[in-house]
Amino acid sequence: MSIRPRLGKDRYGEPDFIFSYPWPKVAVGRHLYVVSEFTSYFPGRVELKRKGDRGVARVPVREGLYHYAFVDSLYRVYTDYENPRVAEVDLGLNMGRVTASVAEAGLKEIRDAISEGGLHGNLILHDERWPGYLSGYGGITAVRVFTVREEVDSVTLLALVEGSWKSFEAELALRDSYRDYYEARVPGRVEAYYFLLSVDGRKLPFGFDGLGSREPWVAGNGYYSDTIPWYLGTSYYLVFPDSFAGYREDFAKLKTRPRERIGGNLKGLAERLNYIKSVGFEAIYLTPIYVSNSYHRYDVIDQHHVDPSLGGDEALENLVKESHKLGIKVVLDLVVHHTSPCSREFSDALKGWKSSVYWNWYRFLVDSKDEVARDAELLERYVDSGCRSFPEELRSKDPFYETFAKLWGMPKLNHQNRAVLEELCGAVGDWVTRGIDGFRIDVAHGLPDDAMKYLYECILHRRPESPVIMEIMGELSAFPMGIISNSAMNYEARGPILGFFRGEITAFELSEKLNRQYLRLPLYVANALYNLLGSHDTPRVMDILGSKDLVARALVLTALMYGSFSVYYGDEIGLRGGKDPDNRLPMPWDESLWDKDLLDLVRKLIALRKASKALRYGYFRASPLGSDAIYVERTYGGETIMGYVTRRAVELPSPVKCGETLLESGLRNNHLDGYILCRAK
Repeated sequence: MSIRPRLGKDRYGEPDFIFSYPWPKVAVGRHLYVVSEFTSYFPGRVELKRKGDRGVARVPVREGLYHYAFVDSLYRVYTDYENPRVAEVDLGLNMGRVTASVAEAGLKEIRDAISEGGLHGNLILHDERWPGYLSGYGGITAVRVFTVREEVDSVTLLALVEGSWKSFEAELALRDSYRDYYEARVPGRVEAYYFLLSVDGRKLPFGFDGLGSREPWVAGNGYYSDTIPWYLGTSYYLVFPDSFAGYREDFAKLKTRPRERIGGNLKGLAERLNYIKSVGFEAIYLTPIYVSNSYHRYDVIDQHHVDPSLGGDEALENLVKESHKLGIKVVLDLVVHHTSPCSREFSDALKGWKSSVYWNWYRFLVDSKDEVARDAELLERYVDSGCRSFPEELRSKDPFYETFAKLWGMPKLNHQNRAVLEELCGAVGDWVTRGIDGFRIDVAHGLPDDAMKYLYECILHRRPESPVIMEIMGELSAFPMGIISNSAMNYEARGPILGFFRGEITAFELSEKLNRQYLRLPLYVANALYNLLGSHDTPRVMDILGSKDLVARALVLTALMYGSFSVYYGDEIGLRGGKDPDNRLPMPWDESLWDKDLLDLVRKLIALRKASKALRYGYFRASPLGSDAIYVERTYGGETIMGYVTRRAVELPSPVKCGETLLESGLRNNHLDGYILCRAK
């Protein structure tokens, strides 16, 4: 069920889900998790606590419809049989397509309110627990309030700014099936505020205690920064080190990639920095470079050092030095969810069992080694061999400890153990000392919020101007962004963008999804998001969309988005590749194999973002122009950038009025079959 917590005398917030489930009587490995859109369908963020014969959990969410199931330590799925509402959902990661339960958070009461008519003050939302309602930086502040659809005619913000009360008209930024989303834009820092709602000619105050209250909210210090950090609206180049440069020449023209190392290294990457700089990228994001036995290096043996096959610590120090000379930042993939069995900590725990100081660093599912004597013996031999050849006998068996996706080679860390978090924080310190500028947190959606918050604060303590990019494969706006992190990989927007160009959704649906996500996030998070069309975990965008023309349009739309612009190595030259591992084919350095048109477009898009503060970190609004075209507007400091992008030829509803055309393809009179970007007069 869901409930709304009381925040004032007659004011309520975004809903909380309360889960309760009879504890399964079969052996489940002691732990039970809720998986849903608010966990990217991945276990770890929300764990049920056992109380008597039931497991319970409470999690703050945003209003919406959610699919959920319960998952144990071995990825076995349990449908909530006490909830009759179900749907088929693909959970992935060895769980596959399952019958999941369906629950709504706060939607029924809004539907009832719309049906009744009138004004429902108890359903007006301004929830200070979620930073997206009040946020700002660099001279601008956004204050938001969400009302029930069509119940309020207009909204005025009364704000204390520089010691005096001023009024600001709020814009109706989005209307969906349930809500009207109002946003007021205030120059400078807001000290206190409340709202005036216009309803049928009346002006009704809405303050801290709800409708009728003029008691203001008092703004704290954490919501606003005078400075704008480097990573807001920057451009990232994602590099998979083993495949990028320095690899063995006999792999240069691979069509299928082996799941083994082909020899790419950091020295080769450093030698290609001038290419990265020439395209315009301002930061490189490296997938793991740690000591490991795999080619992808997500099974980390040593968090503190660079794999010798990549050139070791010295190669990284040189790469960072040369990157910084060119003004390029370096962002590192931080693997905090799991380790390799060959890590010092897991090896010691496996051999020493409960006598090991590292026993509680992991989540073992048995108490005695005698329970798994043969499996433990085989695993010890594997570890003693340096994790070189995994025992065939174990492949068909379940691990006796929690893992990433039931993989023996990725034992999951126990994030409730403070010593684990302190060790990870210590690793952060080592990498910052070596000059690393930011971090992407691998499998961040599988960490409890308190653990993610600890790591976030640790990173900012050591590198205050650092992006902390959570890997969130689903609805990132369902996470408390701004509290546990300042950025995330924006898979939530990637899906609709690609779906639009594949003809799966309309521009009406796309614009609503983008606007809603933007309005739910703090400005400093929305404009720091890592926007992507592809990564080392997805098929190549050229394979997904099937044509250079559609890829170009998708790149233009991504460049118009709030947040940062990113490119997965090779996408800028049309590199193809299906699912893992073929999405990690070698970067071809024979320029005759490159799509120079795509490369030129990426250069132009990055240059435009560098030259325009509006594109880099301005306000965002999207509107549909029929089903096949979307209009995007970005504004900041008196500058307005307008963008029109279509998926097929359309007749625009009105002539394009550009003060200055910045980029254009496919415009003929009032017909557009492509895109146009322009600066308003």
